[in-house]
Amino acid sequence: MSPFRIFLILLMTSAANAYEEPEYEVLQQMDDYEIREYPSYLVAETRVSGDFDRTGSAAFQRLAGYIFGNNRRITPSRADEPESVSMNMTVPVTRERIDENGKRSTVYRFVMERAYDRESLPVPNDDRVTLTEESGGRFAVLRYRGRITEERFMKYAELLQASLKRDGLPTIGEPISAVYNGPFTPPLFRRNEVMLKLAADREN
Repeated sequence: MSPFRIFLILLMTSAANAYEEPEYEVLQQMDDYEIREYPSYLVAETRVSGDFDRTGSAAFQRLAGYIFGNNRRITPSRADEPESVSMNMTVPVTRERIDENGKRSTVYRFVMERAYDRESLPVPNDDRVTLTEESGGRFAVLRYRGRITEERFMKYAELLQASLKRDGLPTIGEPISAVYNGPFTPPLFRRNEVMLKLAADREN
């Protein structure tokens, strides 16, 4: 069974609700969104040409492959340890649209377990997968349920942007899609989020 199929099976189960996710503090709860403070955390990421609706399979195969063993240890502590590491699933899977020189691509990210730091994370065998640190900060987050398509994501992103403009909260960068369940989870039970980073010159 491919890493992508394993990933989908794991993420579609009710156990997905128990998967580790980045720590955060809710700073303010508004009627239609909340403001969270995130510390920095490590991610594995890959970039795929195209929009949300066409890039998921390729991105998931690369990232799921990495966490399920398509990697190599930097410095094994014992001679009998396997050369690769199988890590646990985490949530959410995030994706962010990037437009460069008229070409659209999507960056997908898997959050790394807190048990690892930059020195202990295994190295990806696929050079299209890179390890990086997300800087954290304050984010406005709108939660919604249902099917995960770029059209629906943009609808809720626009709603969040309108709310933040109403409340005088400037943002940085593009809206981020955060997905907590797989595509076979009934739409009513899916947890999806739109995240927008808030500019640092405003405090709540």
